[in-house]
Parts: sequence; C-alpha cells; structure tokens
Amino acid sequence: MASASLFADLAGLQDQLRGMWRYRRPALIVAWIVALAAWGGVFLIPNKYEATAKIFVNTGTTLSHATEGISLSDDISDQIQQVSAMLLGNPQLRKVANETNLMAGAITQQQQQDVVDTLRKNIVLSADVNKQADRKSRVTLFTLSYKNTNRERAIRVVDRLLNDFVEGSLTGRSRGSQRAEQFLTQQIAEYGRRLSATEQQLAHFKKQNIGLVPGEQGDAFSQLQQDHTALMKLKASLFVAQRKRDELQRELRSGQQFTANGPGSTSPPTVGGAALDTEQQIAADQQRLDQMLLKYTDQYPDVIALKQTIKALKAREREQMAAAQKGDVGAASSLGLTANPVFQQLEEQYNAEQVEVAAIQQQVSDLKNEIAGLKGRIGAAPKVQAEYARLTRNYQVTKKQYDALLGRLDSTRLGQQAASTGLVDFQVIDPPSAKFTPVAPKRRLLILGAFILALGAGIGVAFLLHLLTPVFVSSRQLAEVTGLTVLGTVSMAWADTHRSESRRSVFRYAFWAAGLFVLAVGLLVLQGHISNVVGELRT
Repeated sequence: MASASLFADLAGLQDQLRGMWRYRRPALIVAWIVALAAWGGVFLIPNKYEATAKIFVNTGTTLSHATEGISLSDDISDQIQQVSAMLLGNPQLRKVANETNLMAGAITQQQQQDVVDTLRKNIVLSADVNKQADRKSRVTLFTLSYKNTNRERAIRVVDRLLNDFVEGSLTGRSRGSQRAEQFLTQQIAEYGRRLSATEQQLAHFKKQNIGLVPGEQGDAFSQLQQDHTALMKLKASLFVAQRKRDELQRELRSGQQFTANGPGSTSPPTVGGAALDTEQQIAADQQRLDQMLLKYTDQYPDVIALKQTIKALKAREREQMAAAQKGDVGAASSLGLTANPVFQQLEEQYNAEQVEVAAIQQQVSDLKNEIAGLKGRIGAAPKVQAEYARLTRNYQVTKKQYDALLGRLDSTRLGQQAASTGLVDFQVIDPPSAKFTPVAPKRRLLILGAFILALGAGIGVAFLLHLLTPVFVSSRQLAEVTGLTVLGTVSMAWADTHRSESRRSVFRYAFWAAGLFVLAVGLLVLQGHISNVVGELRT
C-alpha cells in the first residue's frame, strides 16, 4: 500500500516536471537575467577592510595584590568593562568620527547620527579572560576591530579607539575614586549629624526614665525581682545580726567589768564585792578599834572618833562601788580595780553589732522605698522599654553605617593613591593594522548564491507558467482528472525536418544552460585569482 502511494507521488512529480519542461526557454532566459543582475550587484559591493588591535590587560599585578581589600572595588575588570561600554557611547564615537573624517558630508543631525550608528555597528570589542586558580588575578586579552571601505581610515579608527580605551581605563578609576570620596564625605557628614541627634535623644530619654530603662542589670521587672531577692537576704542578715547583738548584750550583763589588782589575787572579784584597798583600811581601823575597846569604853573619845572614821570609810566604799559599777575608771582605780579585757572585747563586739544592725536596717528601709517606687512606675515600663529599644536600634544602625562609611572613605583614599601608582598592566600585543585583502564581501559565496538564486528564479517562472496554462502530459493524469478510463494513447508522428529542428533547439538550450554554469565557475575562479594577486602585490 505504501509502495503504491509512493509510485503515485513520483508519477505526479514526473507529470509536473514534464509540464514545466514546456517553458524551459523562458526559465533559462530568467535565470540568465537574474544571474547577470545579481553578479553585477556582487561586484558593485565595495570592499571592506578590517583593522584590528590586541591589548593585554593584567589586573593581577603585585600592587593589586598588595592593595587587595583596601580599595572601593577589588574587581578592576568591572572598571574595564565600564570603560568598554563608555567607548561605544555616542559622545565618544562622535569624537572618533570627527577625528577620522567620517563625518565628512554629514550635515544634518540625522546624518551625523547615522554615521555614529554605522561606526558602532562595525566596531567589535571582545575579551578573552583567563581567570587564574586563586580567582583574584585576571589576565584579559582584548581584541578591538573595525571594518570600513577605506583601509587607512579603518586603521586610524582602531588606533583612536585603542588610545581612548587605555586612557579611559587608567583615568576612569581615578575619577571614580574622586567621585566616591566626595560622595562618602557628604554621607559621613549626614550620618554624623544623625548620630549626634540619636545620641542626644537616647541620653535625654535615659535621664527622664531613670530606673525604667534596661541596663546591665536588666529591665524594670528584672530589677524589681532582684530587689525582692536582695530584701529577703537583707532581712535574713538583719535577723542574724540582731540575734548576735542580743547574745552579746546578755553576756555583758552577766560579765565582770573590773578585776582585782592586788597581789595574790587568783580570781577577779565581782563588781558587787568589797574593794581591796578600802576594805583593808577598814579592816585595819576595825582591828585598832577592837584593841582600844579592850582598854577603853565606848565613850572614850578615841573610840568614838575611830568608829566615825570606819563609818565614813564604809560610806565612801559604797559610793566608789556604785561609781565603779557605772564605769567610772577613777573610782575603780581608787578601789584598786582594773578593767576586764574580756569584758572590753565583748563590749567592742556589741558596739560593732549595733552599728551593723543599724546599717542593715537602713539598707532594708532604702530597698523598701526603692521597691515601692518601682511598683509605682512599673505600669509605664513596657512603653518605656519599647521606646528605649527603638532609640537603641536607631543608634546602633546609624553608628554601624557611620563606621562603615568611615572605613570606606579610608579605603577609597588609599585605593586612589594605589591606582595612581598603577594597579593594571597594559601591553599592546598587536598595534592597529589591517590586511590588504578585504574581509567583506565574501564574493565567492555571493557568486555561488547568485547562481543558485538564478536557478531558483528560472524554475519558479517555469512552474508558474505551467500553473497558468496547464495541459495533460500523460494518460494517467487525464484519467485522474476526468475520472474515465483511458484505453490507449496515440503517439505523434514527427517529420524529419521537425526532428532536426528539435535537436538543434535542445542543443542551443543545453549550450546556453551550460554557458550559465561555466560563467558561474569562471567568475568563482577569477575572483579567487584576483584576491591572490592583490594580496601578493600588497605584500
């Protein structure tokens, strides 16, 4: 089934070719006309010469490594790309066109813009980047090319563009650093004013909300909790200090303030006991009185006087004992008593504990007042803390930006000094030059294309005429169109003269068809020979 369909398609194609063969002469004429016109146009296209220049750019110099991280932009290749984009801008291309006389004859603005657009279209700037293993040093080979019908003019254009490229790469970074320095200086002044204003706001807010602003000890809630904990510790310390003081007071009450100072004393007498000096005097007087009573009566004047003396001594003893009990050192000395060191030490400890208790009581009182004040202001604490957090955040952000801008400014100034020394190494590998052989148009391809176009035009004309005046060229085609069965065909009988004329016609047709092919081949050979000769003469 498939083979029958393929056979039918091939038979139909054969019928179409037979129908087109009837118009082979008009087709050949059209092919000749189109070929001659196209070949004439090909040879009228002016030659274009391409001027090229190659420049080696090394951004991985020793100085660039030494200044890495201190300049505004470590990737110098970005700067070169910016210069490349500027090189193809309208102002720069207009300048080049004026300097190379490309603007000659362009009077109106539109004509001048057309010249600039044509110049941009014919300029090609390519880069071959060799990125080394450290991913920092870049070695770039730039190729700059331009096509023009005038070889010398093409070379001048490339030379002018090459100079602008190198100068722009060297000076562009310096100009960029200067603009960056000016911009950073302005921004630093602005952020300095912001920072000062933020610091003043923060200080004023802290002054107005003392005790509520979060500090090293936390916020107001944390401070209140800490104060409660500290109050409990102070109360515990106060209880311990009071117990110690009361114990010392009890020991003082039962202790001995003075001790006996007489010889042979083994144990200190109590303060309430008889003092040794006065008691000895009384004992001596009493002994004398007893001796006198053995001789005399109670009415004897000496006896009466001695009794009165003993009585006075006893009264004085009682007064001195009372004064000694109150801490009178003179009375105790007159009684022959000395201060008890143990009692003095207890008394010193008692006084110290009294001071400690008073200090802790004052601390407890102050802490209670502070807690009461915090409780009174604790309602406004969340709002104060939120506002404080906002002011602190603004201050930190402003401070961070300010410090970053200062660092950038220092880096920019240092980078500018390094750039003036030379961060990029430029080497012209191939100076601007152009071959004497034109790079365009590709005449061989155009000649071959014109020949193919002519053949296509001839075939198209024959097919169009066949469609306009169709005929039946086979019995099969007649059967398909009419739907009737063709029983047979009758061939035409040609006269000898007609056969001779038909052979001559075929010969002429073959001659002109072959002539068109030979002419195409001859033009291809001739074009190659001319190009070789011109190249040899130029060299």
